[in-house]
Amino acid sequence: MISWNNNALRDVLKEVDYAEEIYKCIQCGMCAGSCPLRHHMDYPPRKIFALLRTGNIDLVLNSKSIFLCTSCYSCIVRCPRGIHVMDIMHGLAHYAIKMGKISRKNTATFGQEFWKQIYKRGRVDEKDLSRRYFFSDGIVQGIKNALSMADMGIIMLLHGRMKLLPEKPIKGIKQLRIMLDKAEQESRR
Repeated sequence: MISWNNNALRDVLKEVDYAEEIYKCIQCGMCAGSCPLRHHMDYPPRKIFALLRTGNIDLVLNSKSIFLCTSCYSCIVRCPRGIHVMDIMHGLAHYAIKMGKISRKNTATFGQEFWKQIYKRGRVDEKDLSRRYFFSDGIVQGIKNALSMADMGIIMLLHGRMKLLPEKPIKGIKQLRIMLDKAEQESRR
């Protein structure tokens, strides 16, 4: 076991928003009990926090759990300590990508499709995003990907995180596109 004060843990605490809140976790399990995708996680959030506190950074950064959060806020709402569980999980996922723990190709493909959705509608249509992402490597692989995640899609539907009908663009989509275009121009400078 590695001490809490190791350099890798310090880096996580510095790089991941709200990561210092892992020390507030009382291991009650409300986060996992609230999560619609808990059955797909290799480690529930409380286990992720315990692993971090004991210095098992690589185990956490290689976990599929940190990439499963759908931002439903159930964990945050139900946490008796007010821990920003969702933000920490997202932060850990971004940090894992930054550290090269997962393929950049998959994250780049997903990111491109995600931003196309935002630009097109001002919001994400989960089923369209999933379809485009799953089939980015061809039809056969797309069918395999879709079938492997079908149960998750059903859970998202049942929990209201995915709709059957296509998402409509937000009001003010033209103004949003102007802002996004401006931000892209600024980032190129």
